Amino acid sequence: MPQQPPKSKKKPAKIGRAALAALAAAAVAVSMSASPQTARAIVVPKTVSSASPLPEPSGTKTDLPPNSSLFFILDGAISSRGQSGTLVRAHLRDPIVLGGITAAPAGAPVQIQIVHATGAQLANVDGFVDIYFEPLTLATGGTLPLVTPTSHIDPHLTAGQASTRGVTDTVGDIFIPYHYLYHMLRKGLEVDLKPGTVIRARTGSELRFTAGSLAIVSPPAIAGAADAPRAAIKIAPVATPPGFVEPTPKPSPSVLPTAQPT
Repeated sequence: MPQQPPKSKKKPAKIGRAALAALAAAAVAVSMSASPQTARAIVVPKTVSSASPLPEPSGTKTDLPPNSSLFFILDGAISSRGQSGTLVRAHLRDPIVLGGITAAPAGAPVQIQIVHATGAQLANVDGFVDIYFEPLTLATGGTLPLVTPTSHIDPHLTAGQASTRGVTDTVGDIFIPYHYLYHMLRKGLEVDLKPGTVIRARTGSELRFTAGSLAIVSPPAIAGAADAPRAAIKIAPVATPPGFVEPTPKPSPSVLPTAQPT
């Protein structure tokens, strides 16, 4: 019998990674088309409103007492060569936040009035400027009065610098001929505060956070010794002090009866 050729065994074909990825994607698409998914809504929980307001966190500032320091940055220049009555603009450097409410943001404008300005003169006379802070307008309404701690501005000279200048002029007058003419005709120093200079003011009233709002509270009037009220009568003490013994009243002399004519 003729021999039949041996049957060849077929090996299974290898499936590449790309084919596997394509099959997986097709299976996902078939499953999604077979059973469509319902869209899920995102539910945001509502905030529970309480009748009583929440307390302020610890460390929150709720008042700004009077005479507190506020710092402003000049937008214009203040000079002793300027004119009296000129207004110079400035802005608040740090915000004022009380109880979580911004009373005045950083950059809040304010005006500084030049009350009087005198330039430098001969004979070594320095110039000076007198300024006044206008009230600060708050973002919540109302105006906060400001006090000018340094209303009179003159060239800053330390005690040592002033003493050195005086000693130098004295020595020059002694050893240098006609030196006294030089410092007599010498012009003094000018006051020049450039834009960007930090200048300080103080609050003239108290800014208080109460009942969820801000209130401007004026300080009480200063009572002098002559203005203190005095009671017309002496008020009896509430309790008798210890060791107090009431003195025994002395009998007053009585008039003896005399016979009266009938």
